[in-house]
Amino acid sequence: MYETQSLPVLLVEADPESRSQITQILADDHYRVDIAETIAQMLDRDNWSDYFLIILEQELPDGRTDELLPKLQKLAPNAELMIITAQSRIENVVIAFRNEIADYFVKPIDPDLFRSSLKRILEKQSVSSELRQIQAQLKAIVETAIEGVVTIDHNGLITSFNPAAEKMFGYSANEMINKNVSLLTPSPTREHHDEYIARYLETGESDIVGMRRELKACHRDGTIFPIELSVTDLPQFGIFAGIISDISERKQAEQKQEKLTKAIAMAGQQERRQLANILHDHLQQLLVGVRIHLDIAKKDASVEAVKQTLVRADELLSQGIEVTRSLTAELNPVILHEEGLVTALEWLSQNMKERYNLDVKLDLDRQANSSNELINIILYECIRELLFNVVKHSQTNQAFVRMSLLSEQKIEIVVSDEGIGFDPKQLDQQISEASGIGLSNIEFRLSLIKGKFWLESANGNGTVARIIAPFELRDAKIQNETP
Repeated sequence: MYETQSLPVLLVEADPESRSQITQILADDHYRVDIAETIAQMLDRDNWSDYFLIILEQELPDGRTDELLPKLQKLAPNAELMIITAQSRIENVVIAFRNEIADYFVKPIDPDLFRSSLKRILEKQSVSSELRQIQAQLKAIVETAIEGVVTIDHNGLITSFNPAAEKMFGYSANEMINKNVSLLTPSPTREHHDEYIARYLETGESDIVGMRRELKACHRDGTIFPIELSVTDLPQFGIFAGIISDISERKQAEQKQEKLTKAIAMAGQQERRQLANILHDHLQQLLVGVRIHLDIAKKDASVEAVKQTLVRADELLSQGIEVTRSLTAELNPVILHEEGLVTALEWLSQNMKERYNLDVKLDLDRQANSSNELINIILYECIRELLFNVVKHSQTNQAFVRMSLLSEQKIEIVVSDEGIGFDPKQLDQQISEASGIGLSNIEFRLSLIKGKFWLESANGNGTVARIIAPFELRDAKIQNETP
């Protein structure tokens, strides 16, 4: 609350008796009073911003003050205006209050009512002053914010546009005030933006208000760039406030990181292929060569003990050759590259039966057989690791693999079993460690092709793993990086 002695009041009154009465009331309450007896005296001053209250006699010797109310409100925007008059004509009261005066008194003035009015005006001024301070502080914060801050009314028209928004979008605030905010959005959002606002105002439902979203924005020069937008509804002011961050640099960094991650994955796959080629083209050939010579030695051996040793060596070599062939196939199944994913999964099913006694039932839609090698490699590796999980954890000797092509040109793969299942709360502990790849690695591999992975299980109810992957890669850069 203000101390009244610090508040100047301008009293414009020509009648000595009325002027004396009002001056005495103000003085008793410790207001500081400036006096003017005419319009000319009133206007002859330059301290308008000091006044808390201006009290005006409606009829003065040189004119009517009610005709000056709009001018006085501009000269003293922080002052309240009060009219005093000897006339009680209703039209004068209407005109005065249309000009948003604080109060209107007909002489003779009742001191108690007058003091009550002063108290009410003082309280109003105190609240208004605090509000102005808060508004000034908020404006200072908004003006210096590094994020763009834009407010719009319920018609989508911009009411404020801070300097950061000016820099971000290339428009000045003067250009944007009262323009539709859809100007800052690209098509097709631009054409439907007003519909989004109308739907929110009608239903209270929105995909943006009250949350943080990544969207696209449009610069003045037509450039489309990524932003992070947070919108708050301020119904008490009839506006929406949006805080906008340009995340172009962050997105570029993410793209670089994604490209590096893909390059690492591609390098790993290439290394596996090279290792498989070495095993196939060199080590296996060497082992086969040794075996041929052992066969010759067995035929020529005359000592039975030597012959038995050679037979045993031949058996060990046969096992070694089988292991290298199996390892070669697992590292780089040639059939996957030459005949596609469906045929490779048919081979994998036989291999899992032979090596792990796991009966894999297949339901494969050949139309879902992608021509993209990277997609095929990643899906094959994920399916193989999921089957390893079945072998190690499910306590069952049967699994099911279904692959189908969805209508939206996506591949769906479901790997399931009817084993003991597990508690999803202990998912990290349950995921296979047999081959060094767990759930997070399956998700990582699928992320390289924008795929997704879900795992469902319950104790005693088996496990279902579901993969959704694209049928083709739209990103030409990714396609070109295929090993």
